[in-house]
Amino acid sequence: MSEIRLLDLIKPFQSVVPEVQLPYEKIIFDEKIVYTVAAAAIYLLLGLPVNGVDDSKIVDPFSWLRSGFGSRAGTFLEFGVFPAAFSAFFWQILAGKKLLKVDFSSPSDRRLFQTLQKITSFILGFVFAILLVFSDYFEPLDLFSKTEEGSLALTSPSVVAKSLIIVELTVSNAIVTLLIELLDKGYGFGPGILAYITASAATTLATSMFGLTTFVTSRGKESSGAFIQLGRNLFSSKSWTYAVYEAFTRNIGANLTQVYVAIAAFFATLYLSNCRYEISVKSTKVRGMSTVYPVKLLYCGALPVLFTFSILYFLNIVGFTLTKICANSKYIKYISLIGHWTLDAETKKTYNLDGGILYLISAAPSSSNLVLSIIRPFTFLFFVVMVSTYFGKIWPFMSGSAARGVAKMLKEQDITLVGRRDVAVAKELGKIISPASRSGALFSSAIVAFAECCGRCKGIAFSTCVGILAGLSIMEDIVSEWQQTGAAANSQFSQFLPTQ
Repeated sequence: MSEIRLLDLIKPFQSVVPEVQLPYEKIIFDEKIVYTVAAAAIYLLLGLPVNGVDDSKIVDPFSWLRSGFGSRAGTFLEFGVFPAAFSAFFWQILAGKKLLKVDFSSPSDRRLFQTLQKITSFILGFVFAILLVFSDYFEPLDLFSKTEEGSLALTSPSVVAKSLIIVELTVSNAIVTLLIELLDKGYGFGPGILAYITASAATTLATSMFGLTTFVTSRGKESSGAFIQLGRNLFSSKSWTYAVYEAFTRNIGANLTQVYVAIAAFFATLYLSNCRYEISVKSTKVRGMSTVYPVKLLYCGALPVLFTFSILYFLNIVGFTLTKICANSKYIKYISLIGHWTLDAETKKTYNLDGGILYLISAAPSSSNLVLSIIRPFTFLFFVVMVSTYFGKIWPFMSGSAARGVAKMLKEQDITLVGRRDVAVAKELGKIISPASRSGALFSSAIVAFAECCGRCKGIAFSTCVGILAGLSIMEDIVSEWQQTGAAANSQFSQFLPTQ
């Protein structure tokens, strides 16, 4: 009797789960650009408020984790790309560890694997929606109650109102998952997760710097953009020193300290992304033809940091909702060991972690407990760096980009290392790729953790660093296809991209 695999159990769902079909013909370069931009625009337009929710009363406990996943509180992008990213990491690691048997050389297995990832993403969105709704994260408005006069009125929440919110969030998460698959299937430049993270990170940084929208605080109206708020302060305050000080230290909205730390992290990450080791290679068929094969220091790109923060996002959602749902349980004193959230006294719009295990691995503000406040920066930095470095160590083997996989790819292209025999190619590549993947993950995660911890960036530095690495990865795909397919001859974008 043959062994039944988990993938075989997914087969009955293939005809039910929505799927983006592969393109019937090759998508030309200009069409890929249009698909990518249009898909990113649709994704950003999903940031509309959830129907039936009083978004002004939402108190967000995940604000410092959202921006790196394109997530927005109280909108259809409540979870952003997080469910899809978490499911992709989860199943890819299980497959790499041989805990999930899948043959990636088989088209049918690849399709089943993609279906499994989508189903997991759909389920995560559904479960998270239930947890948030029943933890009273939302304050749903019952649109179906009537007054004595017969007119509709907004009253206390009902099961129907809560169910509608769950349906809306589940459907919107499914749409985001399919938008990701659209780019992954070759219609645009992907991976889709990185494309949407790039678009979201760019808008987050721009809004933090020059956002024109205003909100009401105890001090009056303030701008979302740090530089715009500085200008308002200088014109409205009698003391320019106080105006500058307030622009650098305000807690409501982005401040100049967060912006400058994020910019510094941006340039540090950009510098590291340009560090590479060039390996001399030559063709085995064309004599005298040699070139270089570059191995970047940040070999895994944004993935190590994204993986670490996806774990933190998952733990925070589960921890927060459990503490709220079980608030009256006799076991709450044990559950609260996971984390303890308190309402921000000044903004009244966020919950701050100030205790528990999750506080020690978060970039939260100072706790009332002096000891926890002192050790928290070190535990957070240690956790992010260690988890990211471990991911950087194992990911090349999981994704097929380790030395053995690269050596196989070079052999298929009739390329070998200069001065090395074919049997020694994998060994020589391993001396470079393995240290690069580990050290690159260490450096990139250290930059993000240090910026978030010391600058109290509330996720701005995280989203900026992940966004620049994701954007550079997509830009490399664009330029590579531009140069290899000869698109420069008839493309409408020839004036924006290099011809060589």
